[in-house]
Amino acid sequence: MILRKTLACAMLFATLGAVPAFAAEDSIVDEVRLGVMDHELSLFRDDTDEDGVDINGEVLFTSPDWLEWAGSPRPHLGATIATHNDTTSFIYTGLAWDWNFWGPLFVEGAFGAALHDGETGTSTQQNELGCAWAFHESASLGYNLTDNHRLMLTLEHISNASLCDDNEGLTNIGVRYGYRF
Repeated sequence: MILRKTLACAMLFATLGAVPAFAAEDSIVDEVRLGVMDHELSLFRDDTDEDGVDINGEVLFTSPDWLEWAGSPRPHLGATIATHNDTTSFIYTGLAWDWNFWGPLFVEGAFGAALHDGETGTSTQQNELGCAWAFHESASLGYNLTDNHRLMLTLEHISNASLCDDNEGLTNIGVRYGYRF
């Protein structure tokens, strides 16, 4: 147990120490994010099959030139990890568009795919998500604290769009911190 915690701390410090290496102008990494999410909006309602707190991490990449025609969205990879037993975690990827609309305020929308570890059939303890693969959408309202630091309120949702028999979906809301290079 002590060895595992020591390795986890060493990996965390190694990752944090590597952050300045991404800051080079030709870097493909544009932003990293870390946040806390209310799983299945459980703070706001009592009728959920799942509840708890999730940890969200995301890496956004510099938009490639060939995506200019689509408004230069940034490709991203992320994970939302549930901290409670019997709740759904997922990894996701897709494209994110953001627009500054008034001073330091911005909005962001993202769309892509997710792979989850939740229930795909009938369940009384978890949301019935139908397929292991789902669509992932998110929307954020953010504030640029500085050129590099930003905070955002984020709503994210996974669903199979009724492509499978069950489709209860899963919606989280939370706060995230982003560091732009």
